[in-house]
Amino acid sequence: MFRKKVKSHGRRLLVLVSVVMCLTLLVGCGEEPFELEKNEQDIIVNYAAHIVAKYNTKQPEGYTYVYPKEEKEEEEETQETETDPEDTKEDSKTQSEGTTSAETNPSSEQETVSLTQALGLKAKSVTAVYTGTELTDHYETVVPSAGGQLMIVHVTLKNKGDKKVKVNLLKEMPIFRATINEKQQVTADLTLLDNDLSTLEKTIKPGKAVDAVIVFSIGDTELTAVNQLTMSVNIGGKKSIVEFL
Repeated sequence: MFRKKVKSHGRRLLVLVSVVMCLTLLVGCGEEPFELEKNEQDIIVNYAAHIVAKYNTKQPEGYTYVYPKEEKEEEEETQETETDPEDTKEDSKTQSEGTTSAETNPSSEQETVSLTQALGLKAKSVTAVYTGTELTDHYETVVPSAGGQLMIVHVTLKNKGDKKVKVNLLKEMPIFRATINEKQQVTADLTLLDNDLSTLEKTIKPGKAVDAVIVFSIGDTELTAVNQLTMSVNIGGKKSIVEFL
């Protein structure tokens, strides 16, 4: 059993080392490197730091998690480019004619999908179902930053097939970003919890289920209830929208 765990941990570290080496090669090649946004760089650094710490058996006790920097909100398009008044008139005219207006073209908005589809589990006969949300000042070993609280999103993964299925979300490295009550946006924390959905690696037997969580640090202590919850799931640059509440 010990050898299997060491071998499994070694594979996880190998994945992370491969990611770092690929990034290094991109920087060192003569060709122009692919430039990442600042928030994307922070995400990669935090993932690497967390997963290496998660499977480092010599990690000093007490170093259980790191709070990633909150992603900066996207700047308004009006601040990015200056719009010519004549162009604005043309755009208004075009929208009034109904050719590009989002109100007359609902398909222009991104459609929501199930969490199962967003995680790419549909082909594995595994379903991912949202089972609830709680607000708390701590969850197991995880505590929020000073003056904040945690939002814990509970998810159940069930194997509906007749064969055991290995779910390896550590390999996919999904990034979760929630919109709470249609106004507050927050990115999921990277924790060292064994049931963290972001790094979940489990083998589920036929008919069995596994409970997982997505942890968010929320600075708003006035928030007492989650009445609306939408989440974006980003895997390998492909973003999906999942509506929970």
